[in-house]
Amino acid sequence: MPGRDTSTRFQGVYARHQEACRVSAGGDPKSCNCTPSYYGAVWDRTARKQVKTRRFKGVMEARNARRDLAEALRKGTAISIAGSRLDAARAEFIAAARDGVALNKWGRRYRRRAWEDLESSLGRLPESLTRRRLGDITRGDVQAVIDDMTRAGASGSRVRSAVNALRSLYRWAQDRDLVGHDPAANVRLPAMEAKPRDRVASPAEFAELLAALKPADALPWALAGYATARKQEIRVLDWRHVDLELGAVELAADEEGRKPGGSWRVVPLVKPLHSRLREAWIAQGRPAEGKVCPPRHRSPSGMLQLGAIQRRVHREWRALGLEPIGLHESRHTAATWLDHAGVSPKVASTLMGHKTPEYQPGAASITLRRYTHTLPGELERARDRLDSFLAERATPERRAAG
Repeated sequence: MPGRDTSTRFQGVYARHQEACRVSAGGDPKSCNCTPSYYGAVWDRTARKQVKTRRFKGVMEARNARRDLAEALRKGTAISIAGSRLDAARAEFIAAARDGVALNKWGRRYRRRAWEDLESSLGRLPESLTRRRLGDITRGDVQAVIDDMTRAGASGSRVRSAVNALRSLYRWAQDRDLVGHDPAANVRLPAMEAKPRDRVASPAEFAELLAALKPADALPWALAGYATARKQEIRVLDWRHVDLELGAVELAADEEGRKPGGSWRVVPLVKPLHSRLREAWIAQGRPAEGKVCPPRHRSPSGMLQLGAIQRRVHREWRALGLEPIGLHESRHTAATWLDHAGVSPKVASTLMGHKTPEYQPGAASITLRRYTHTLPGELERARDRLDSFLAERATPERRAAG
């Protein structure tokens, strides 16, 4: 006697009970004493017959498979009901992103750093998920992974990176009719618990922090604090984009170093940075090209690994009794200095590489973006004002008082 099928709370999804189950013997569905399997069924108007999915262990998997099947029948496509396994789809997606076939949500090619981040984030997914087929993975499965990562101590940003990478993969798969749903679309993400970036150093304190480091270690912080450079802009900066004679540095000239929403810009060099760059240029043999901050060890990307250096530098500062400052906090410090030096929001926004001056409360962004422009000479004037401000505040208050 074959097992009995009963309907579930989901339309078109059925439970297949085992032969020895009380339900198969004619009992009420509530009397089930087995572990049923589940499948979905859809009416195929063209073939004039009901088409079934394969059976699944979970009802939600069967529901998703039915949804995929219904979508495939509506479009007239013959897709695999469950699709390929996640680990195979992951490799295919990364290759497509690297080759410019898979595009980001803005319809643009993934930059190298972007697809490398996707590859790294998807690599953090557990094997219990990656060996499953795309159509079999449910929202509950993804939520369970999120909960497990959170319990294991993963940061909110790391968990979000993994989920966002999974969403990108499913968007790519849906565009190609490999699957009909995105199980990561409506999951609950952990709190970010972001620490406010309110660490701002005075010019004298910042100079003291840099003076405590080896010149090569200090240079990334000097670029962030004195030239508003972002981390990736520091990593990709080439000597071809530094003009010591003119006294300017070109940031985000390399597209790999350009943040989405950020912009290419030329930043005039203030005196403390100009002297540090010149010293580094001489120490490196006066190169015409090459990384301004080269990698210390063999690096797959050919760029400096700032994370490890930042951790080491922070330990050195603490050992000296100094309060550490991060690279991004140094950028915030630069914004604060520009404000205190009296540089206009529009000019400061240009120097920072913002589309609009985001740090200015109440800024009329449309007016500033569309109807105001940086006049010739304003960037140099901003440099002079900042240089004057730095010179005025060069002496630590505790020493000045003595």
